[in-house]
Amino acid sequence: MLRNEFSDASSSIDVQFYKQMWNVNLQPKVKITMWRIANNYISTFANLQVRRLNVNNICLLCQSSSETMSHLMKECSFASELQYALNVPTSCNSAMNGWFDWLVVFFCSLDESRKKCLMVIYWVVWFTRNKVVYENIVPLVSESIAFVRTFLQECGSISNNESANLVSQSVSWQAPPENVYRFNFDTSFNSQNRSATSGVIVRDITGEIMASCAVPHNNVLDALMAEALACLQAVHYTKELGFMRVIIERDSLIVIKKLNEGMHDRSTIAPVIHDIRMKARDFDVISFVFVKRDANNAAHVLARDYRTQHDPCFWIEEAPGNVAYAANMDRLKLDSV
Repeated sequence: MLRNEFSDASSSIDVQFYKQMWNVNLQPKVKITMWRIANNYISTFANLQVRRLNVNNICLLCQSSSETMSHLMKECSFASELQYALNVPTSCNSAMNGWFDWLVVFFCSLDESRKKCLMVIYWVVWFTRNKVVYENIVPLVSESIAFVRTFLQECGSISNNESANLVSQSVSWQAPPENVYRFNFDTSFNSQNRSATSGVIVRDITGEIMASCAVPHNNVLDALMAEALACLQAVHYTKELGFMRVIIERDSLIVIKKLNEGMHDRSTIAPVIHDIRMKARDFDVISFVFVKRDANNAAHVLARDYRTQHDPCFWIEEAPGNVAYAANMDRLKLDSV
């Protein structure tokens, strides 16, 4: 009687959502966590505040907004980067009223393989968030991406064809347009002594190395700050070299997304993002682009190989051995296209 009395147009899709969710071929622990997330039955900081607990309501994964369920799973850059890397579409449709209504429509729009992947992503996001809260670990998107892929494969929840669809396709380094120079940067962060090394390499339309550098940073708060400092170093190095038309690339979405959104936030890297934007005003053309790891390999090798270097190192029209080799492999791929 109650179902007939209060039924409406949305109830049928709610039933469809629960049916699809419980039928997904995943372990019960993942399904139960998904059910709790869908119904906002987990202890986010926003929920703890509703229960009058004195907590600092700030998302620890991105440190840019309050930790509501909608933010943590839909708007947080950590979760968004996971979905992007695993080929699960994102949706920020604000026309839906409330977290549950949005999730129901979004989840039911996905195919079976992406439903599975999204459920595991949400499970991993909540697991990672708790590791940050209770163990003070540094959240790394790359580790979470690898874990999701391995988990889906090992639990037998997806076939080989589905697995291939979930893994981002490799994209090699691309040459910039004529009279534009492409700067790739990366960072290596040491959580033990709070140090980091920025690696920057610049190349022209032919793939020739124009310059490169490896710069150490001390007293770095966390890996996210290391990323921001590496980007600042790339922009600063660009300006010193006198290049006025540039593309600056990195294979981590968080810093690039903050630079392109143009919005102020309360994250720890906000002052560094502000400095980068101020320096960017001096260029004729400058763009900040997110690329996949294969397209950023030379900068990755540079930051990795010089992570124990205590002094800045600069090279003009060259790069150290392993980095030059990686850059040459990028050139060979260009020639083969």
